[in-house]
Amino acid sequence: MKTVKAIAFTVILCLSMTINSQSQTKNKPINLLDKNLSYWYKWLGVPHTSVKGLPEGTIKGNGMDGTPLGMNDPKEVFKVVTINNEKVLKVSGEIYGGLTTKSEYTNYHLQLKYKWGSKKWAPRLDLPKDCGIMFHLIGTNEDGLWNVFMMGLELQIAEKTTGDLFLVANKDFSLRPFADVRVSDKKWDTNAAFQLMGGYSPTLNNAVSRSQDFESDTTKWTTVDLYTIGSSAIYLVNGHVVMALQNAGVQNVDKSTTPLTKGKILLQSEGAEVFYKDITIQEITDFPNDIKKIAALDPTPGWKFGVSLWAFHTPSAEEKEKSKERFLTSSVSKQLDEAANTGLKYIEGFTFSKAGKEFNDSLVMNLSPSGIKKIDAMIKNKGLKMESIYATGGKTVKEWIRDFEIAKGLNAKYIAAEPAPEMLKTVDSLAGIYGIKLAIHNHWKGVSSFWNPDTLLVALKKYPNLGACPDLGHYPKSGINPVEALKKLEGHIIALHLKDITAYNDPELKDVPLGAGIIDYPAVFKELKRQHFNGNIILESDIEDDENSSVNKAINQSIDYYNKLMNSNSIKKK
Repeated sequence: MKTVKAIAFTVILCLSMTINSQSQTKNKPINLLDKNLSYWYKWLGVPHTSVKGLPEGTIKGNGMDGTPLGMNDPKEVFKVVTINNEKVLKVSGEIYGGLTTKSEYTNYHLQLKYKWGSKKWAPRLDLPKDCGIMFHLIGTNEDGLWNVFMMGLELQIAEKTTGDLFLVANKDFSLRPFADVRVSDKKWDTNAAFQLMGGYSPTLNNAVSRSQDFESDTTKWTTVDLYTIGSSAIYLVNGHVVMALQNAGVQNVDKSTTPLTKGKILLQSEGAEVFYKDITIQEITDFPNDIKKIAALDPTPGWKFGVSLWAFHTPSAEEKEKSKERFLTSSVSKQLDEAANTGLKYIEGFTFSKAGKEFNDSLVMNLSPSGIKKIDAMIKNKGLKMESIYATGGKTVKEWIRDFEIAKGLNAKYIAAEPAPEMLKTVDSLAGIYGIKLAIHNHWKGVSSFWNPDTLLVALKKYPNLGACPDLGHYPKSGINPVEALKKLEGHIIALHLKDITAYNDPELKDVPLGAGIIDYPAVFKELKRQHFNGNIILESDIEDDENSSVNKAINQSIDYYNKLMNSNSIKKK
């Protein structure tokens, strides 16, 4: 670990400071620079027409559009050389390209030093020298910008702009990264509010300038540090924090999003000669305390806190009286009214709900596509967002297709369900086809195939499109500690259902408001933070109440409890 003397600055746009702390590390740093570049592979784009000395028949172009050279590097754009008895990576910059890691990385500290060479090349002869560190990359180089630069985030390395953030889309702009950044006058500013940058925004906002210029002069090496934890990242230039971002993700054309927490790393060749040395990477569990404080990242997790419509499923006396049959559930419109009154934005529906009299009292699962479209409009008119729906599924492919079609029609990101074990392969295939994850939910022992997290883990390791939606209130009914269950399911949790219970091993018990039972919710939230969970948290209640007064009271108590915990030191402290 390095220890550097702290230097305090007071500036208009940011507080910048050198590090005087240790990272919370897991392993020793790995040297990524060896003579064979064994941690990397080369990828070159299309050579500019001005490039000479290429094999006969090589296709040239404007340097951006055309057939890439791929893994061929006839001009040795990337080459390890020895300078002053030090191993140095020389990047000529003559052809746009990327030196890309063979492996993906997450939660790490990457450090390197760079120094500019003297040469520049078309098509950037009249522009500042430029390259960069790209990270959290997904897809392929060929599907990336200019057939080289994969979709992801970039720490810009360029003359007088090192430390800028770029959010780089893929070649056809069908995948666009986004992140929350504190921005003022297009610069990173710790005193500014967070703004959503990138994605499918109406304005071009895929870049943010670093706070200040801390680059060394051209005769000296500049040190760059990149720290990533989950979907957050912090940039340092010569020991000074110059950029921070959080809640990074990928937005698709259909507006669905996926958190961006890991990926490959790429060093750019972009028209300028540059040298790199001392390239190391180290796995970490958290940001160093000093830079975390300076970076002014939001300490509150970016969880999507919402409520299940099931909480309001009991029909009112008036609904029962007006109906010619005994309602199975209340109507969707009534559930949406109740959900909107909680003040929460996110909701989870369920396919076996009564749609309402305007739908001839049909169940949601039996509605036509136009009926589902009307439900979607009702949700939006209430200012709500249904990112998930609980589905009954079934024993046939046809029944599961029905539920995936409903989820698709409602723009849901995932389905919560308890598939029969023999249907897992089918459900996993459908989840892949539809691009909608399925999160396996648990009831208690005796009624659920997945009451035990160990059993669920076995299934999840076989099927990549499935995840977990642990119901924390149901685990105690099977004698399982919810915190221990979460630890076992780390890396597989898509969402959670929250409720509390007053005793272990009693399936007959009804739930109580959060904090009123035996579940240690401060420990639950600490564990979720440790895992860098970034998904939906859905409040539930199984209370039967015709007028919903008890349900509303319980839900409101749970919301208050959740908000108090989010703002308390009990979960902020590690």
